[in-house]
Amino acid sequence: MNSTAERTSITGMSTLTFMFFSFGFVTTMNNILIPYMQTLFSLTNAQAMFINMVWYGAYGVGSIPSSAITERFGYKRGMLIGLMICALGGFLYYPAALMVSYPFFLTATFVLALGITLLQVAVNPYVVEIGPHRTTAMRMNIVGTASSTARMIAPLVGTALFLGTISQIIPDNTLPVSDAQRSALAQSLQMPYLSIGAAFLVLLIIISLIKLPVITHQTDDRGTIAKAWQHRHLRYGVLAIFIYEGIEIAIPSFMVQYATDSSILGVDESRAATFITFYFLAMLAGRFTGIFVMKRVTDKVALSAYAAAGIVLVAFGLLFHGPVAIVALIASGLCQSVMWGNIFGLATRGLDYLTNKATSLMLTAIAGGGIITVAMGAVADHFGVKAALFIMIPLYIYMIWYARSAERLAGDAAANQSE
Repeated sequence: MNSTAERTSITGMSTLTFMFFSFGFVTTMNNILIPYMQTLFSLTNAQAMFINMVWYGAYGVGSIPSSAITERFGYKRGMLIGLMICALGGFLYYPAALMVSYPFFLTATFVLALGITLLQVAVNPYVVEIGPHRTTAMRMNIVGTASSTARMIAPLVGTALFLGTISQIIPDNTLPVSDAQRSALAQSLQMPYLSIGAAFLVLLIIISLIKLPVITHQTDDRGTIAKAWQHRHLRYGVLAIFIYEGIEIAIPSFMVQYATDSSILGVDESRAATFITFYFLAMLAGRFTGIFVMKRVTDKVALSAYAAAGIVLVAFGLLFHGPVAIVALIASGLCQSVMWGNIFGLATRGLDYLTNKATSLMLTAIAGGGIITVAMGAVADHFGVKAALFIMIPLYIYMIWYARSAERLAGDAAANQSE
């Protein structure tokens, strides 16, 4: 590789790494927005979880159209369109705060998430193509680490920017808030999200100026979503992804409510939010240890074992009180860390030319993160957060069943493709 190509690769890879950092950062900020919005608008748990509903719902409605956009306009233009949508979503927080409108905030969040969805579809191929194929795994690990690092940092930043603001504006923590306090709380969201919108605009300018590899999209007329859906192991795998997303974000979504409960730990919101950072640290540690685990066991064994461990840890978190309960829930992040890869491997086994269509279907299933947490919020409103978190146990049980059944369900994959 000549010096010019090396500079292009370094500049491009650095930009892509920062983009993955921004994905993780903005996504995880939602975990701080949930208790913040709950205070701002006096929301129930279910209503507050609509932050997750619109965010992960954007993946559900936007993944397949995003693939069509990249096929129609190319991956680089798709990336630029995604960055413009993200910037728009960030800027929409300003009028939403002026109007002090929860539906407007949800709209801004949905727009931002649509942009992230398109970026996820457009950016991943560049990580593969921007350097030698022999170092692809290393580059994927770099951007994945950047995203995981952002997910650890975001709760700390969000706590300083938002939850700390609550104690300043409502020093006696009396609810419901007055109109003047509500307006002040809403306006405190303006500058952070204007900054996020501006950051995406800067990325847009950088991406438009740098040279990136040309990615050609090869299509196979035989491959359709309908044909992929005929495979039972994929259908149940899509459901597994749907459930996995609910499992993964349940703990950070409810951590503040759970840890502030006087019967569990009784800490203040700012301290409770720091536990979210430790949860994502556990997930990062799980990804690193998972590299060695996956060299020695199959997807089936790994998914079964991690799900079983998840059941034990969540049960500990629900049966005990104090630090033991919180540590157990944090440690469950280790179990969530490698599930996506295990499910993907089992769900796409034997699909060959249908793998791309199968991937699109699994991306739409990310909507499960929003739907499941809203359902858990409704349970929390009527029976408490502990009852809501109990829902995770049957979800883990489904993972064990799928891990043990996927190979059998995939038995007819080759026969179906030959028809």
